[in-house]
Amino acid sequence: MAVQDWETKTSGVIYRKFQAGESLVGGLEDLAKANGIKEAIITSCIGSLRELKLRNLCAWEEGTPEFQREVITESLELVSAEGYVQPLPDGELRVHIHVAAAKPSGEMIGGHCEDATLLSGAFMYLQVIE
Repeated sequence: MAVQDWETKTSGVIYRKFQAGESLVGGLEDLAKANGIKEAIITSCIGSLRELKLRNLCAWEEGTPEFQREVITESLELVSAEGYVQPLPDGELRVHIHVAAAKPSGEMIGGHCEDATLLSGAFMYLQVIE
């Protein structure tokens, strides 16, 4: 059976422990480039953050998005992150991550992660796509 455009094949799982002070987005991009990964899915990611830069869609009018940006500079528990690494037409990579994080009070926040700086670190599993 031939593989169709909408089907994918996976080639393995990669584990990465991020260190305190690292960028979540930049670290994932560096990992992908260093290992020749062109496409992957974040299957699991937990840890803690000291800064989180969010960009959330707050309005959509006639195909024109309006975003709200927020920088949170407090200790956060990274409850979950999901997203992907995807090749761009120019040969570069796109790292796209959405996060759910808890404030010390237990209040949950989240959305599109423009970047995040890790507090104590994070643990990520990637499913690599051929």
